[in-house]
Formats: sequence, C-alpha cells, structure tokens
Amino acid sequence: MNLNNMGVSIIIVHYKVKEKLFECIDSIYSSKPKNSFEIIVVDNDEIKTIEKDLKKKFPKVRYIKSNENVGYGAGNNLGAKNASGKYLFFLNPDIRIAGNSIDVLYKFLEKNKKAGIVSPLILGSDKKPLDRQGYKELNLLNGIFTFSFLRRKFPQFSVASYYSFSDWVKEPIKKVDTVYGAALMISSKLFKEVGGFDERFFLYFEENDLSKRVRDLGYELYINSNSKIIHHVGQSTKQTKERDKIFAKSRFLYFKKHFGIIQALLLESLLKINKVTLFLTLVLALALGLRLYNLSNGMVFIGDQGWFYLSARNLLIYGNIPLVGITSSHTWLHQGPLWTYMLSIALFLFNFNPLSGAYLTILFGLGTIYLMYKVGSILLSQRAGLIAALLYAFSPLPAFYDRMPFDPTPIPFFTILYFYVLAKWVRGNINHFPFILLLIAVLYNLELSTFILFFPFMLIIIYGLFTKKYWAIGIFNKKTFIYSLLGALFPMLPVIIYDFSHGFPQTIIFLGWTVYKPFSFLVKHSSGNLTSNFYPVLNFLAVNIQNLVLENGYFIGPLLFVLSMALLFYITVIKNKFRIENPNSTLLFLLLFSLFGILVNQTPSGAYLFILFPLVVFCIALFFDFLIDIKRMKYFVILLLIIISMSNIVSIYKNDHIPEFKNRLKAASEIISLSGNKEYNLIGKGEGSQFRSFTMNYEYLLWWKGYPVSANPVKTKIIVWETGKGITVYKL
Repeated sequence: MNLNNMGVSIIIVHYKVKEKLFECIDSIYSSKPKNSFEIIVVDNDEIKTIEKDLKKKFPKVRYIKSNENVGYGAGNNLGAKNASGKYLFFLNPDIRIAGNSIDVLYKFLEKNKKAGIVSPLILGSDKKPLDRQGYKELNLLNGIFTFSFLRRKFPQFSVASYYSFSDWVKEPIKKVDTVYGAALMISSKLFKEVGGFDERFFLYFEENDLSKRVRDLGYELYINSNSKIIHHVGQSTKQTKERDKIFAKSRFLYFKKHFGIIQALLLESLLKINKVTLFLTLVLALALGLRLYNLSNGMVFIGDQGWFYLSARNLLIYGNIPLVGITSSHTWLHQGPLWTYMLSIALFLFNFNPLSGAYLTILFGLGTIYLMYKVGSILLSQRAGLIAALLYAFSPLPAFYDRMPFDPTPIPFFTILYFYVLAKWVRGNINHFPFILLLIAVLYNLELSTFILFFPFMLIIIYGLFTKKYWAIGIFNKKTFIYSLLGALFPMLPVIIYDFSHGFPQTIIFLGWTVYKPFSFLVKHSSGNLTSNFYPVLNFLAVNIQNLVLENGYFIGPLLFVLSMALLFYITVIKNKFRIENPNSTLLFLLLFSLFGILVNQTPSGAYLFILFPLVVFCIALFFDFLIDIKRMKYFVILLLIIISMSNIVSIYKNDHIPEFKNRLKAASEIISLSGNKEYNLIGKGEGSQFRSFTMNYEYLLWWKGYPVSANPVKTKIIVWETGKGITVYKL
C-alpha cells in the first residue's frame, strides 16, 4: 500500500453484477465526499467484460484485473495493495451510498483512535434499517443456534439477534463484536498490521475473521448510524455457484482457525442435525434396538445357514475358497459364494461367534432403511423417502430376516441400489450402466431367484436401442463397455471358474433354464387348465404382503398395495404417458415384472420375496405421499402411519421372544453331554432331514463349543429330531 495524502480508498470487488456496480459508483460520486477519495474496482469475473464500459463511464476509477475469481477476501487484498488512501472503505457492489456517509465514517475513525473498524447503518431496498446490523463473536454455542434449525425456534440466541436493530436502543453509535462485511472502513495501517483478509475464506466469514483479529489487537468495532447505505441484499453473490458448499467450507475454516479442529468438527456434525435427520436417527435407533433385542435367544439358525457358516469357517481356517454356495431347490444349481465371503469377515471380526452373522445382516438391514430414505428422496420425494424408511424399519418381515444371517437377507439392500442406478441410467447418466451389471451379478450370487431383475433390464435396453435413446446407444462406448464387462465378471469370477470344470450349469445352462422356466407351466398343464397353480402363488404373495405392511391387519396390507399400484399405474401410464425415464415408471416396471416373474414361475418360495420388499414399500410410500397432499387427509395419513408402525413394533417385539437360537444351543449342549467326550456322528430326523444341510447348524455350534462332529463313521450315533413341538436329542 502506497500511503500518501489521499483520504479514503474505496475498494469494490466485482463479480457478474455490472449494472449494480455502476449504480454503486454513481452513488459514491453523487454523495460528493469532502475528503479526497479514490475508487478501485477489482474485476473477479472469469471472463473480463466490464473494463471498456467502466473506463468510458468512470474514467477516474482505477480498474484492476484478478487472474481468476480469487474470492472476496483475496480480491479486496488485491485492491488494498494498490490503494493509496489513509483509510480503506471495503464496499459490496450492490450498495448505494446515502448522504455524506463516507465523510461521517472518516471523521469517526479520525477522532476515535481505539476504533479499529466502523460500519454504516444498513438500509434495505425499502430504505428501512435492516434488522441485522452487527454480530456477536461466533463460538460453538451460539454457532449451533445461528446455523442450525434451532435458529427458527430460538432466534434470540443467534449471533445476529444481539445487535438486532429492532431491539436497539437508538443511540447513534453502537459497539459490536463483528461488523457487517458489506461495508466497513478501516485504517490502511491497521489493515496491514492485522494481515488483511485471510484469503483462505473464498466467500463468507471473512468479516468475522477480520473483526476478531482486529479486536484481538485491542481495538473496538462500531456501527455509526449517522452514516447510511442502501444494500440490495444478495445481488453481489447470487451468481456464485455452489454457495451452500462455499458457506459451509468457510464456516468450518473459521471455527477451525479460532477454536480448534475438535470444535469445528463437532459444530459441523451438530449442524447436520435437522428435523429430517432427527426423525431418521430415531427410526434407525429404534429399528436397531428391535433387531438386537433378545438376539442371543431369538436368532433363527437353520441348517442351510449352517452350511454357509461351515463354508466360511473352512475359508478362514483351512484356506478353502468356495467357488459356489449351497445347492438350490434344483440340486444341479448352486447359489453363489458371495455370502460365504461376507460371512467370513463377520466371523473373523467376532471370533467365530454364531451371532456375528446376525450382526452383519442387521447392519445390512439398517443400511437398507437408510437407502429407502436416501434413494426415495432422490428418485421420488423426500417425504416419500421418509415414509418408506419408516414403513420398512418397522415391517415385521424385514425385521425377522435381518435377525437371520442367511444369504438372501442383504438382497433388499442391493435391490434398492439396482433401482437407483437403473433409474439414473435411463435418465441419461451412462456412467451408472456398469453398476447395473455389477449389481445383477451380486444379486445372482446371493440368490438365483433375483435373476428375475435381469429381464426388465434387457427389455429396457431393447427399447432404448429400438427408439435410439442416447442412454442406450452410449453403452457401446469403449470405456463404458469395458467397465460394464468388468462389473459383471468380477462377482461372477468364482462361479465361472467352477463352471469350466462342471459343464457350465451355473451360467450357460442356467440362462437357458431361466428362459424355459416361465413357460414350463404350458408343459405341466397340457390339459388346458393353465391357471391351476396360480392361486397358491397369489395367496402366498397376499399373505406375505400383509406381513410386510401390517402383520395383524388381515386384508389391509394387500388392499393398500393394490390401491398403491393402481395409483402408480394411473400416474405413470394414464396421466403421464408411461416414460421409462421417469423414476415412478421405472419403479412400476420393476414391480410388475417381478410380480409377473413370480407368478409364471408358479413357485411360492420365500426366495422371491426379498426383491419385492423395497419395491412394494416404495409403492405404498408414494401412495401415502399422494394422500397427504389431499385436503384434510394429512393428519389421517400421519395417524395411520403411527398405527401401522406401533402395531408392527408390537409384532416384532413378540416375535423376538421366540427362543429359536436358545433351543438350538440347548440341543447342542445335550449332544455334547450324550457324546461322553467320545467321537460321535450326528443324524438328523424330521422334516427336511433328507438334506445333508439339515444338521449343519448343529455341526457349527458343536465345533464352536469345542466338540466337533466326527467326519468319519464311528460307533456313537446321536439323533437330533426336530418337530413342530421342539427339538429332541437322544443317543441311538
């Protein structure tokens, strides 16, 4: 700064507000300051467009180019370096000077040597004083009330409220902690001493930082209401992209700089809390509690689960990497090995405790609840997302399966992701395409029945190519094609390796079988009675949808689903002429195809349910979301959601008391007692005992307890007999 006899250097940083800038400069000249002054304009535009017109209209104004948009603080520093005034008057370009305001501020600083910074009284566009004139120093406590949703509830604790003009005793001079950054005057000497603006603050909080540093040097800050400016609030920053992101970054920097990293991180964490996050946190916490409650007694642990536990144990202890999972209902087909890999991580972390698998599936369950909210909010609406999360969190069926560490349990989690990337892809984001194939492969690994979702995907591709949609044609881009191939192959690699030595049952033969299976009923019922097996499947779906929505609601669940489907069909097909690019249409298409696939397969198997869970809940959430907007229906819907949630919570609580796992542990202890510390074989008896996996849950528990079943035939034979009344163990 070159100091001489110039009185005031007025520094204005310009960014895309040419018209307001020129009005600001006009107002300065019109105010006719008695003290000598200069005007310096720092052009922060990325593309410089004002220089010619500025010099033509205001030839005395000094024009300085920045190399790029360096931010408000850095732009002011650049102006200050080229200033020659005794005092620097930093001014936003969306301000107009009223009367002799510049001279008033100049004289005030001349007379008050303890005054570090002085600001004028700020008027709005209506020429009435703004309520916000100055601030109290920001700290963690008032920062929470200032920047969170609490500000609306407790405005008196906001930093702005301390110097609210409406509560101001109308003395002309007001001492404050922090001045308003739109207009402030400071001596050139002090500005240099304090180090100028901190250029790390690109925008926002630079006045808080400067004010604090000036006060730390022992100076005082004032508002002089004899000086007035008119501020067209927001004009100078409205063009700035990503304002919220910049604001949050500057806020974090301020608290980190002046109060330390811990307080800064704590504040940012607390500021993420709002009504939505509080609601979601409460739902997740209650869902977690319901799933963990009495888990050591109530965890379901059947023989097929034992197969995966033993497979994961062998992977960890003996290095036996499985290439496939347990056999399906068709013994020539296996499930994928992915669940074994996942389970092995949980067993490793919890020292092979059988409950560790449930911890993993509960984690997937909580993740699914969160995804119901997140994906629902993005693709449908935030309200629909919140309703979906609420319904899913307290649905008895997901809660039951979340406590059951089994390979289909994570399917809803990945189904939601599949819905999300599919919807994003057909809306034009081609980068999501490889993730579709990745998720199809992951779902196939978890349960073969999820391959139903492959067919709507293929139909969408055919439709997209036939209609020459750019999102379909774009999949043949070299980079997208390679990533897609890798996405599909990576989860399938173990299965492909297995197939090379087993005749390709898991891939080529399976693909042929999936094409044949939907039409197999034509062969089975050549008599012409083609619908003979449809009724059991329809009844199966109705019962499970009832348990999904409202377990004790009789027909309410299926009725809500039918009404929801009808509304979704009306909105997407009749009202908006079905377009797959609409997320509602994508949801309807997936739902209809999944239901159709289950019906034509004519298999009332629980394996098909998992892909339906999130899709059905999303559909019903949209229905409730629609009803809320109908006059006088809002509180009825809220009451209905509360009733459904409370009823389901009671159902989950009651189901948690069934001593499923406790009884199996008790049976394992009886087996150990009967073995007499001798080698023994275990033989299953009861429904399903013809399958090798029938006793595998007991085999894992016995190994975990240190009394493994002998792998070789021995004299001691112990029978475990499961009936509807309980478990009986005896020595043969």
